[in-house]
Amino acid sequence: MATQNVLPQGANASFTLKDWLEMAVTNNIDDPTIYEYLSPPLPANLVNRWMGRIDKIENAQKPAGVTAAAWRGKKSAMKGHAFERLITAILRTVRFFESWRNVGTTTNEIDVLVQIGMGCQISPVIRQWGTHFICECKLVAGSINATWVGKLNTVLELHNAQVGILVAAKGPPKGKVKTQIHILTLKTQPSTIVCVSLDDLEDCQNGGSFLRLIATRYLEVRTGAGALIAG
Repeated sequence: MATQNVLPQGANASFTLKDWLEMAVTNNIDDPTIYEYLSPPLPANLVNRWMGRIDKIENAQKPAGVTAAAWRGKKSAMKGHAFERLITAILRTVRFFESWRNVGTTTNEIDVLVQIGMGCQISPVIRQWGTHFICECKLVAGSINATWVGKLNTVLELHNAQVGILVAAKGPPKGKVKTQIHILTLKTQPSTIVCVSLDDLEDCQNGGSFLRLIATRYLEVRTGAGALIAG
């Protein structure tokens, strides 16, 4: 995708919206092109590599002298940290996102805190998210449940965030949980919880745009719509 050196020669402060639109048409710059620039496909096998590491942790033999319960707890913590590192690696592929993992606050610890840079303001969807959003990572066998949604909503309220991304092994949310997520968007101070599954991450690994995925999921939540196809 060629996006450099496309401004008219001598372009300056008088470069108008009409000029920009004509330049975009001339250079085939459309929404998919912009998303591809802001959020290119993930590096090959990024998700597979990290999930392979998590499988190795799961299958590791218990060391001598460690109780079964202690070993389960240690493995759970190691898998959780590995999953958070995968999500952070994915977020860092998006231009103008800056992320921090395991951020301590006055009340708790945030899995991943993401600052939204000015370059992403080109997206009318992401522009509504404010200065930052929060990611919570749940690598467990079960589906997204009401408890997770309620806790993430509390985290958003405590940390002045309008949007949270709940990354879980399975998805999307269904039934009462989906209704609960939509109702949160109707509050006086709304919270929007975007749910992303491992299948979604694999789609991004295979050519999809992560930024376009979360923008589409945001629209689904805000409208209460069924699954929309992210281009």
